[in-house]
Amino acid sequence: MQRLIIAAPCVGLAVLSAWWSIGLLGGTGLWPPDEVTLSEAIATRNNAEALRLIRQGADPNRASRVRDGLLIDGSDVVVTPVEAAVVAQRADGLRMLLANGAVVDDGELQVLRCLERQRHDSGVRELLDARASAEPDCHDVRLPTDRTR
Repeated sequence: MQRLIIAAPCVGLAVLSAWWSIGLLGGTGLWPPDEVTLSEAIATRNNAEALRLIRQGADPNRASRVRDGLLIDGSDVVVTPVEAAVVAQRADGLRMLLANGAVVDDGELQVLRCLERQRHDSGVRELLDARASAEPDCHDVRLPTDRTR
């Protein structure tokens, strides 16, 4: 009986804390939900969130806004998730996107390979070079990082 009297306030506080932290008291919980785009999730190496977004219907081929400082300092940028993976040097994110419906055509592959040449990530380069046969000609290629808002 004495143990129950001692444990009751602790259990009560734990239940109330859990209830409050997930927002059941009408608030947003301890942390408000973070609204991120699929491209932002990839840029921040949050592959779990990216996969969750894809499973909820996010298009892995659709460009979306990435906030200032996540890929480029001083500007938002609108990029596809695959472009975000290359800019952020995230070979793991690129692999996950390609395995979950991202499509890279020859024109996009050229852009991605030129973009990687500026970023120099061996994991990303290996993935992209496996899809092409010759070195990219980057002379007139407009990079996604030049499309700032």
